[in-house]
Amino acid sequence: PQADIYKADFEAERAAREQLHAQREALQEALAQLQLRLESEGAARVRMEEMRNRHSELRPPAAAGGFGALPAPLRAPPEEQPDLCCPKCQYKAPDMDTLQIHVMDCIK
Repeated sequence: PQADIYKADFEAERAAREQLHAQREALQEALAQLQLRLESEGAARVRMEEMRNRHSELRPPAAAGGFGALPAPLRAPPEEQPDLCCPKCQYKAPDMDTLQIHVMDCIK
């Protein structure tokens, strides 16, 4: 009876090892496939980037405001200053320091 228990335990461990080995091989195969796919996608991305760079090198740079300049809606908007106004009296301050000083006086 004791030998049967050891034998069953040994066979269970062997089956578990074989199953883990099969899972490991399947994961290694999946990893190899993903690496090949990643390499091919990376190569395609490099080719696309090279074509994009080659295309942009052929295009002459546009003169600012002249022929070939971007129309107004496509140009980046100029940096707007944040609206610095007093929450109590709506005084518009030229900068944050002036606004802070004004607010401290206005609240009193």
